[in-house]
Amino acid sequence: MKRAVITTGGTGGHIFPALAVARALEALSPGIELLFVGGAGPEGELARKAGLRFSALPAKGVFGRGIRGAGAAFWTLKSLFMARTLYKKFQPEVVIGFGGYAGFCPVVAGRMGGIPTAIHEQNSIPGMANKALSRIVAKVFVTYPDKDGVFPASRTVQTGNPVREEIAALYDLPEVARETKNILVLGGSQGARAVNQTVIETLPALLDGGARVMLQTGRADFERVAKEIGRLPERGVDLAKDAGNGPRVIVENFIEDMAGAYAWADLVVARAGATTLAEVTSAKKPSILIPFPFATHNHQYVNAKAMDDAGAAKLVEQKDLDRVNLAELALGILDGRGKLTDMSRAAARLAEPRAAERIAGELLALADAAKAGRGQRGK
Repeated sequence: MKRAVITTGGTGGHIFPALAVARALEALSPGIELLFVGGAGPEGELARKAGLRFSALPAKGVFGRGIRGAGAAFWTLKSLFMARTLYKKFQPEVVIGFGGYAGFCPVVAGRMGGIPTAIHEQNSIPGMANKALSRIVAKVFVTYPDKDGVFPASRTVQTGNPVREEIAALYDLPEVARETKNILVLGGSQGARAVNQTVIETLPALLDGGARVMLQTGRADFERVAKEIGRLPERGVDLAKDAGNGPRVIVENFIEDMAGAYAWADLVVARAGATTLAEVTSAKKPSILIPFPFATHNHQYVNAKAMDDAGAAKLVEQKDLDRVNLAELALGILDGRGKLTDMSRAAARLAEPRAAERIAGELLALADAAKAGRGQRGK
């Protein structure tokens, strides 16, 4: 395969799996040209940073907008026209979408142009865009089993959720006994104010218990969190540094080296988006999961409940944060090394660290089959 289009947008939960598959395609098909098509979200910056050519389309969400969808419909038609024009020039051999409205029109345009198309659904409860697209694409890749039969069984393949290769590589690291109590707190690429606030309030107890904390606040909440942490009592130690052992508290608005952060961590506290969970399990890390309660169809709760049931995580609902002692829960896991090991092994059993390579292989086969079909028709 010489050329492919990857499309999605909105949040890291859609974008990072797409970038992981892009890397896998480059590894399996050296010299391949990739075009990342998205909207006005962070996908452009992230795609370019990954060295990918990027093209933006103006589509807006239509599903569930009622009368407001009339204006969005105009932009949708414009995006379809722009995508068709783009494809005539770029000549992709396959188009794959990773969910979100920004990836809807590019997939439809591919299907209209007779290009093999596919989608990947990250979540346990599919979004509206992928539900609609599943009716027209050649392949549907899913993270979780499609228990409700939302997608056509004959065209659906469970692959797991793709993670970046440097994170996937953590899965192969040998199990090593550690004496550290390193806690990585992630609110998602956009941050999570409720999670951040809980960490601020429990930080003194965590430090008293010997923990070190790395907190990704998200860009919107970084200044507030940094200021609040700076006001905390020192509890006998410098909140910034502990002589000879490095920082005791690290506050970041966005963590670039996620593989390094996971390698450093003994325990992860996070939301329960599908991409975060794919990374946590590939890194074989125990976790405390606080699902975002306003996620569509409450899918983050479903994701977290599955992790809790498997023994890989502890589920804490956001509404219970004021009565659950997060420091006590975290230190209890970290102090009980047998518990920590059991949770780590349970996380590893749920991991699909080769998901990106599997999807890339399926896409190459899809393009080859289409090429063979055209050859047969030409005889």
